[in-house]
Amino acid sequence: MIEFLSPVWPEQPDARPPKKRPTTLEGATIALVDDNLDIPFTTHLERLIESRYGATVRRLVKPSGTAPSPPALIADAAKADVAVVGIGL
Repeated sequence: MIEFLSPVWPEQPDARPPKKRPTTLEGATIALVDDNLDIPFTTHLERLIESRYGATVRRLVKPSGTAPSPPALIADAAKADVAVVGIGL
């Protein structure tokens, strides 16, 4: 038996309104969704964001880098002021 996985989550009936964009990253909480494919790069990015912009980074690691993010991880990232996802290398 073949199982097909969709990388897209179904639409939620109660869509949240978009957050207001912060004017600065200083003091902001940034959710960095880590696909766990290049740990040195993501670690370097996290340090740069914290040192250059004064933000607090919350690193959220996907269980599998090539699979969609679980709904709980997406919900956790949505609590931050800013979320960085889909980092292409």
